[in-house]
Amino acid sequence: MEIGATVNDRYVLLALLGEGGSAKVYRARDNRLDRDVAVKVLHPHLPEGDRARFLREVRILARLTHPGVVSVLDLGETRQANGTARAFFTMPLLTGGPITALGPLEDAPGALAHFLTAAAFAARALGYIHAQGIVHRDLTPGNILLDDAGMPRIMDFGLVALSEQSRQLTRSGVTLGTPAYMAPEQARGVGVGPRSDLYALGAVLYRVACGSPPFVGDSDQSVLFQHVYEKVPDPRDLNPAVPDAVARVLLALLAKNPDDRPESGEAVAHLWALARRDVWAEHMRGQYRGGRARTGEHPDGPARVEDLREAWSVPLPGEVTWPAAVVGEDDLLAVGTRGGQLVLMHASGRPYATYAARDEVTAPATFLGGHILYGAWDGTLRRVRLTDGQEAWQHRARAEFTGAPTLWGGRVLAASRDGHLHALDVRSGELAWAYRAGGPVAASPVVWAGAALLCDENGWLHALDARSGSPLWKVEVGTVHATPALVPTGPGEAVLIVPTWPGEMHALRLSAASGRARLASPDPTLWTYDLEDEVWAAPAVTQELVIVAGWSGTVRALRLADGEDLWAHTVEGRVTASPVLSAGMVFLASEEGELVALDAQTGVVRWRRREREGVQATPLAAAGTLYVAFMNGTLRAYREPVA
Repeated sequence: MEIGATVNDRYVLLALLGEGGSAKVYRARDNRLDRDVAVKVLHPHLPEGDRARFLREVRILARLTHPGVVSVLDLGETRQANGTARAFFTMPLLTGGPITALGPLEDAPGALAHFLTAAAFAARALGYIHAQGIVHRDLTPGNILLDDAGMPRIMDFGLVALSEQSRQLTRSGVTLGTPAYMAPEQARGVGVGPRSDLYALGAVLYRVACGSPPFVGDSDQSVLFQHVYEKVPDPRDLNPAVPDAVARVLLALLAKNPDDRPESGEAVAHLWALARRDVWAEHMRGQYRGGRARTGEHPDGPARVEDLREAWSVPLPGEVTWPAAVVGEDDLLAVGTRGGQLVLMHASGRPYATYAARDEVTAPATFLGGHILYGAWDGTLRRVRLTDGQEAWQHRARAEFTGAPTLWGGRVLAASRDGHLHALDVRSGELAWAYRAGGPVAASPVVWAGAALLCDENGWLHALDARSGSPLWKVEVGTVHATPALVPTGPGEAVLIVPTWPGEMHALRLSAASGRARLASPDPTLWTYDLEDEVWAAPAVTQELVIVAGWSGTVRALRLADGEDLWAHTVEGRVTASPVLSAGMVFLASEEGELVALDAQTGVVRWRRREREGVQATPLAAAGTLYVAFMNGTLRAYREPVA
């Protein structure tokens, strides 16, 4: 079976993909249907029992018809020159790699959405498998591969075949499976059932989220012991970017007692759906520009924009100006004013509360599970309880807070105008560390791969260890007023878009070397684009697009891969409010009061509205609604009319 050989006058072997104890898997060209497939070929000279198990695995796969399970395309035998016959079967070729390619999780809407979708999809596939009376017994990252669409498919049912033939193995205490992903009852050899597979799926997804399985050790025995007896480390301790809602589902799957785990794959898929709701409501809306990566992407804005109309309009006690932003959690909205108040509204337009400060509140606020964090120009950062307005703590800096408070690893990272980045204990408000940049800071920090990235107005991008505040590296980029945006591009890889005030946009390649963000090379610049215009608005990014707006009113879409122009559109008036991406739309507001929704791929205007008041604050696209705060102190909601 050399590379280049043809199997059954149909499949040309192109490359060896993997090898196990009983078979090899090749990439092959199907000459009959003109497509690439995977061919699994049984080793020669194996005992008849191994051949029988191989064929049994094929028959098991053949009776499973679910988009989350690898299907059988063909079954046959190929004759060798010595006359021996080797059984083979073909499967779809999965090119997305193992499911671990989706992690470790970072705080970006696209990456989190993909993880949550894939996790629910895998759970449903597992539920289907169990409904057919089958227990997989050996779920690992290598047995859950991604297809071209990035969706997981479960494969390798060899242990199913082995256990069906030799059921007495599990009864007699013989352990079958892979230690790193093995349920406690499977490790003890006391019985394996569907909830054992759910535990294994939880261990696999834990590795995706954190970059490491729940337990590691010097030997298989050490790992198995931990599965049986030791508490699962909280995934947020390994990776603070894991949202609370995701951590809750992972820990439920990894319960020691099978009865404490979800009862079925469908139940797990439902838990992931609830986690998605919580991540969007509590996390993405509640932090400025959609989370710590500051992508500007909001996952649940208006899906149909052509008929957007004003749903309500309420006056605020003061002007709303740059760098303010509308943020939200569940059905609450928050925006600060120059009059020294943080105003909270229900999504219905009904007032909820107004919290006072001694100076302007124009820095974006941050929701925190029943509390809200907001800074003022008098240098005070407050944590206030939403239910009664009780102040939990306050922190005084020497200069005004202009950036959004950022949550990471039990800390609040907040930048002040005098160039300091403060790290405060989220519960007590006590200062853990402070870092001083080389100049004033207006931008909010970005956090990725354990590093806080901060731009100052003297032209430097600083990277700090987010836990300790120790400097990691810095690079000169130019004066920055607007907040950068980061998009993960692969495991341990990301691109940071840095908008400089004179108009140059830098795309810098980062890598997660040694667990902390690093420049990907001595020359990390992927591309530089000159807008030939001042930039006060933060860019918005996806894995394909960069949306940038110049102060003069021209918004451009650039290709992330190379910075090539895709389209441009000019609005009436200057632009200081940052563009927002949601549901395939770019939402933009100008200082002349023009509101537009552009198709993100083409730049075609899908909705336009002209108001008498201008906008400098970043809008919020959430729960099918566009919320806009105007400079004169008016907050409006636009949504599609209800039939």
